[in-house]
Amino acid sequence: MATAHDVAAAVLGELGAMHLYRHHRGQLTVTDWPLGEASRLATAQVDTVRWVTEAYGRFSAAELSTMTHNELPWRVARGALPESAPSTEQVDVDLMRAYYARQVASVETAVVLASANAALEGAEFDEDWQDRLRDVASGVLSADDLIAQEVARISSEQR
Repeated sequence: MATAHDVAAAVLGELGAMHLYRHHRGQLTVTDWPLGEASRLATAQVDTVRWVTEAYGRFSAAELSTMTHNELPWRVARGALPESAPSTEQVDVDLMRAYYARQVASVETAVVLASANAALEGAEFDEDWQDRLRDVASGVLSADDLIAQEVARISSEQR
């Protein structure tokens, strides 16, 4: 069975040398991962590693940190701690599973989950917004394009 170390070895195989931390303290870059073996991954796992590295491999460590630290599982684990405060609190695996499951959900499930998350934050999506979310979830419109359209709409209303 593949381990997290095997995944790390596969990521290095996809991206090449990179900066990590825990298992290479004192090294500037890491070029191999002797604790794992990428060949232990099943084809579907290799495909997932490839997808992740293609989607996220271009981001710096700081950018990846900002992305993950703004997401619900991380925020829940940290509670009311200030951003700069250290924490040893673990991120809840079940919360991560539920939170990230919406990224592979059907279009309708994704819209329902997004609407429910918005409602928890005190916002409600009308039917027009739910249709726009369906466009994003089905790939008709990118999230960046939807945001750009909304910014343009708000800007024109303020004129």
